[in-house]
Amino acid sequence: MRKQSKIFSLLASVCIAALLGGCTYESGTKTFATTNFNNTPSQNTEGLNESGAEWLQYALEKAKTDPDAQKYWYKGHVKNMILSRSVTSMFNGAVVNDKGYNVDARIAAQPYQYYRIDDKHFIRAKDYWVTARDEPLAFDVLAGFDDWLPFMDKAVQLPDDKVYGTLSAVFQLKMTGAEWLAKSQSPLFEPLKKQLGDRPDLKYILNESTIKTTFWIGKEDRLIHQYQTWIILPLPEAGTMDQEVFFQLYKYDDPGIHIKDPAEVEKYLLH
Repeated sequence: MRKQSKIFSLLASVCIAALLGGCTYESGTKTFATTNFNNTPSQNTEGLNESGAEWLQYALEKAKTDPDAQKYWYKGHVKNMILSRSVTSMFNGAVVNDKGYNVDARIAAQPYQYYRIDDKHFIRAKDYWVTARDEPLAFDVLAGFDDWLPFMDKAVQLPDDKVYGTLSAVFQLKMTGAEWLAKSQSPLFEPLKKQLGDRPDLKYILNESTIKTTFWIGKEDRLIHQYQTWIILPLPEAGTMDQEVFFQLYKYDDPGIHIKDPAEVEKYLLH
């Protein structure tokens, strides 16, 4: 039981890191679809380096600095399947960078609403809003993407695809959990790195795990419009655990995006 508890602690840590960096699983088959790794990236009309790392780095920098990219809608889901149990959480809302965001979600089948404006945080409990002492859901759709950059030089460019009508360059990367852990700079992985020396069971899980992540980056606006990561982890003598995180970002700079004034929420606070 203790060994299994430690294994599930590992899975929880991996899942948290995955959630912050965008991850998905494909239901059904537990093997990856065949991919042509001889695909050559198409010519970049802006003269950017053709590697996936350059595409992603440029997109992340533009998301921070482009005035037209500071607000957008998003929607997506996180799916986890451990043994025979499956849990899906759905998210949708809007973001205004450096200002706030809102989240409408169903987490483990429970409705959830969260709203942040500047340094104020509110959660909806049934028909009332309550003030959150601390931010319970540090939600950033693009959080953790810098952690993919050391791997993206090995990404394959797939055929262009459209996301809500936006023609996008598609980059896909595959690796093992061991490869991810070795190069990752995420502080979430530090406890796992310290355990590896005397934990052959953890080494087995990481070496036998498979991670595939895919980015859809607009060919004209150079912004991320969709991402997906699929993780498969073996559970010794118990099958596998799958995790999927899939998000779409759309309608950048939509004039219809407005984060409520705190007063509009505070009048409904449950005191």
